[in-house]
Amino acid sequence: MHPKLWQEVQLRLKQQHGMVSRAQLVALGVGEADVRARIARGEWESVGRRVVRAGGAPGTPIQAIWAAYLAAGPEAVVSHGSAAWLWRLVPSPGMPAVTVPVGASTRLAGVAVHRSRCMCYHPVLRAGLPCTDPMRTLEDLALVLAPSELDEAIDRGLSSALVSVRTLEAHIDATGGRGRSGAARLLAALRRRGFVSAPPASVLEGRFVRLLAAARLHPVGVEVEAGPDGCYRIDFQLSPILFVEVDGYAYHHSPEQKAGDERRRNRLRLEGRMLLVYSWRDVVGDGARVVNEIRQALAAERAAG
Repeated sequence: MHPKLWQEVQLRLKQQHGMVSRAQLVALGVGEADVRARIARGEWESVGRRVVRAGGAPGTPIQAIWAAYLAAGPEAVVSHGSAAWLWRLVPSPGMPAVTVPVGASTRLAGVAVHRSRCMCYHPVLRAGLPCTDPMRTLEDLALVLAPSELDEAIDRGLSSALVSVRTLEAHIDATGGRGRSGAARLLAALRRRGFVSAPPASVLEGRFVRLLAAARLHPVGVEVEAGPDGCYRIDFQLSPILFVEVDGYAYHHSPEQKAGDERRRNRLRLEGRMLLVYSWRDVVGDGARVVNEIRQALAAERAAG
């Protein structure tokens, strides 16, 4: 093999984690006889019928994903669990997964091959691989993950700012009408998590007041100043030391907001205040538990004298 050609092959192997397709080798000008000879000498290893690997290259998850993508062909995109792992939405990649257009005859051993009528989105390069973007990836995950696993993936996407509730809702609005069941399941997950149409803070506070009134519990203060020089405001005070905050997701979802909330709450607890925190989902969907916990906290305060 000519030295310049060998350099090009080596560069391709380096860029693709030690993997190269036979179609790529042919396009570079490497003959099939040369490929077979290098496999026979142990310089390269055959991975299925369509891909070869540099001999001795350590097996890694991303290498397996590269092999799946190269074997699936140029119309494929990395998707589902593989894309989710590359986006750090799931802790492990599982079986390599790709999506190809409906009608493609691609069948690969050890690879989850999905088919889609809609390949109209623009794949995003991740570790050099064309992947579904984070929103489409979450939509695809909704079809293959258990609800608890999907919830965790959504949380990872939100906390890392890969997606936002607003962009997910826009994605669902744009794709849900095309009969894609993944979009419907993703919307159901957002609703289950209390992330869809998060109400203004005043609406959540109003629901909480009504919940207290129905349980014959009455706050002794609202928007109470606390902390050094009264620099904090706490939503409700129910006793001399018991305070409650209700968080609307729209106002307390970013990592920065969450970190600020926790610093403030830790300070209040260090000052001897008992602080309970509830979300929209808690107040609306699990009100009995909220009331029971408040009553337990009041009883504990009375018992402590």
